[in-house]
Amino acid sequence: MMRAFLFGAAITVAACASTPRPEARIISSEAALRGAQEAGAGSVPAATLHLKLAQEERAIAMNQLKDGHNHRASLMLARAEADAEVAIALTRAQSAKVQAVKAQESVDELKQKEVTP
Repeated sequence: MMRAFLFGAAITVAACASTPRPEARIISSEAALRGAQEAGAGSVPAATLHLKLAQEERAIAMNQLKDGHNHRASLMLARAEADAEVAIALTRAQSAKVQAVKAQESVDELKQKEVTP
């Protein structure tokens, strides 16, 4: 019984140690965060929440990398990237909504001019 436990623990440790450092995830999560910031996610309340989550998740992942937990870090970096992408999408949606309102106002203004001679 004890041997099986030790064997399982050894396999788990070996599996964690053999996971390579997720360099591509590190780069892509940083790029997604930068993209969210450049898109203006900080000025859209719903997007700001996801941007902050992404930043926190990335920080956690970087600490996990320092501790040698590459697999956990990779998963957390994927979460950070996903939250940053959600922030970008919410920012773009808000921008599109603002543009649609402006366009509708322009249409209404033109219609008003046509009616009034």
